[in-house]
Amino acid sequence: MLPGYGEPRPEPQQQAPPDTRGRGWRITHITSQIVIRILIVAVFHTVMGATGTETVEGTLTKRGTALADHCERVGPLSLDSGFGWWWSCDATVTWPDGSTQEQPFKFSELTPENYTTPEPVVLREKDNRGDNIVLDETAEYAELGWALLIPLIFLFIVGVQVPGLPRGYPDREQRRRERLHVWPPAVLAAGWWLVIAGGLGHGHLTTLTFLPMIAIVIGHGVLAAGASMAVTRRQNQYPDREVPTSVGNRARRANALLILGTLGLLAALSTDETARGTLALTAFPLIALGFGLRGHLVSTRIRRLNQA
Repeated sequence: MLPGYGEPRPEPQQQAPPDTRGRGWRITHITSQIVIRILIVAVFHTVMGATGTETVEGTLTKRGTALADHCERVGPLSLDSGFGWWWSCDATVTWPDGSTQEQPFKFSELTPENYTTPEPVVLREKDNRGDNIVLDETAEYAELGWALLIPLIFLFIVGVQVPGLPRGYPDREQRRRERLHVWPPAVLAAGWWLVIAGGLGHGHLTTLTFLPMIAIVIGHGVLAAGASMAVTRRQNQYPDREVPTSVGNRARRANALLILGTLGLLAALSTDETARGTLALTAFPLIALGFGLRGHLVSTRIRRLNQA
């Protein structure tokens, strides 16, 4: 039977059980947070580099060609390119006036094929921040990288609590809440989906061109709300009792979301937009479908438990 439904829980003891986690738990917890933040930095570096966010900054001043001198395969985790297997090459850049300079290229921008095949490059001036030599091509996923910039920074600040990490609580209910309620998965999943769908669809819609940016902004807000909930639960634990909610109202809201999500999804799929544009159009309908399905499953489970 769920807390807050049917028979109430017995009153908790006045004195909380002692914290017996000890120094070993603290060392494990600190170590896990350090490792997690190192991994987040690697993800951040990979996303920013692989999406080409740096290649669109600055003013184009001149064009040239790059010929690889030495390439090596790096991965699966490296300082040069973060996560994944990539080619990292040192190249000689030749400008129209005949001058040359050495330049490293990461994230498979150059490959061993460029030992003999020059790759067009451009020099971009970044105001007072120097210049940058990048490939002379369109960065198709730069908007996705910029959309993920703020969430990844805040993810580094907040950190991630590992649900399976043993905490050593003496009380079984405390261990259950620590394991199951470390973060609100539905809220955070919705936020990440909106940010990614908006970033991928930005600039790929012929109608409702503002929708991807709205999805990104709302996604940031949803992630902030989810992070706030996660931090609150981490500090105060999950509430001892669930807030009583009418099963009928929950089911009606869930059904309304399922209907709206289905209609929105069908409307998005019936357009002539590109795949990435259609992805942006489906961002909100899929969120409605997901929360509607979740609400319907929860209301059904509560009804069965109350009838038991």
